[in-house]
Amino acid sequence: MEEDHLNENESIISLKVPLSRENLREELNFFKELRVFFKDYNKPVEDIDFIISNLESKIEIFSNDNHIIPDEEKIIRQIAKHPYFKNPGDYPIRLLTILKYLKKKGFNMHYKDIDIYIDKLIQKVDGVKKVGRGLYIKSR
Repeated sequence: MEEDHLNENESIISLKVPLSRENLREELNFFKELRVFFKDYNKPVEDIDFIISNLESKIEIFSNDNHIIPDEEKIIRQIAKHPYFKNPGDYPIRLLTILKYLKKKGFNMHYKDIDIYIDKLIQKVDGVKKVGRGLYIKSR
């Protein structure tokens, strides 16, 4: 929100929140929870969204402990073969369900932050829209 768009009853408050670089994952969860409260009280969430996107970009998707990064296209093709995506319903599918499906199909799910990686891949599947935290729906 810019100051010139404020009416006489509004002002901007600046807040400094120290960022722990040791566990960015916890920091990310904190700001996601904070965003919920801002929305509940009809406060602008653009600044928090900016912080969240920056934190997500800083989190390592995989720990580099000699792990081979799974082929993105291969995972996307396998996700598209999931029964839900073949015959979508009116209900959303959970990220956890897709992770279990991929594990059953032989993909290694023991990478650090695999959920963030798979979340981005699910959204690349044609017609899939994220409708909540860990929830996706596919248009027919």
